Amino acid sequence: MRENKNNKNQNYNYDNNGLLGGLLLATGVLIGSAATLLIKENRPKKAGLVLETAKNRLGQNGNVVGSWIDYDSIEYDLFEDKPLVYIGGVTVENAEGRLQYQFASDIYTGELIDYYLINQNN
Repeated sequence: MRENKNNKNQNYNYDNNGLLGGLLLATGVLIGSAATLLIKENRPKKAGLVLETAKNRLGQNGNVVGSWIDYDSIEYDLFEDKPLVYIGGVTVENAEGRLQYQFASDIYTGELIDYYLINQNN
């Protein structure tokens, strides 16, 4: 009879160990996933991808015929928190002629945070 009781206790310990191991594994996966997302979110976007976003946004009313971007980021002094931005330009041709825009895009999100028309050729 004692033998059966010991076997029952051993099975109980194996079940607890399996549950504990699974819980630790799941916790590790969650922490690893969160860390990966945090690292990716805080990594600057590639300037070429940011330029494509700006071209799509500014070229909605015409054809983009030229563009450029400075691959070095700078602090943008027009805002109080001075975000890091890429500076670039896009030339759009439409019925009004050629419009040249200069823009500033956040390096982490790629969001166009400021743009203005610098030249219009009819």
